[in-house]
Amino acid sequence: MKLSRVHPLEWLVGLIGLAMVEGLIWPWNGGESAFASPDFLHVLVLLVAVAGIVLPFSVAMSARTNVPVVYETMLWIFTLLVALILVLRNLVQADVVFESGYLALGGTLVMSFALWRSVARER
Repeated sequence: MKLSRVHPLEWLVGLIGLAMVEGLIWPWNGGESAFASPDFLHVLVLLVAVAGIVLPFSVAMSARTNVPVVYETMLWIFTLLVALILVLRNLVQADVVFESGYLALGGTLVMSFALWRSVARER
């Protein structure tokens, strides 16, 4: 495991993933956490967050560089799709508040940007 191989943008993706998981655990509006009654969107956000947390360790443990680049590219595409779903959910259903929606949306957008820049530097 070589932690020196991990780029700062990849560490940022891992930290954003931690913040997103914390946002799902934290009880919003004095109510329950998102895990008390999870729906499909909560599961998607959780998958993005966990995949982001795993990224720095995947880069550090990989003996080759092609595996992390493919992983980052696929995660980048997945975060873009989840961010699009969250934007549409916030626009279409403005009266229904996704408890950790703004944290999840901001996290996926920042994560997507960081992944885009990290993949672009690999060329």
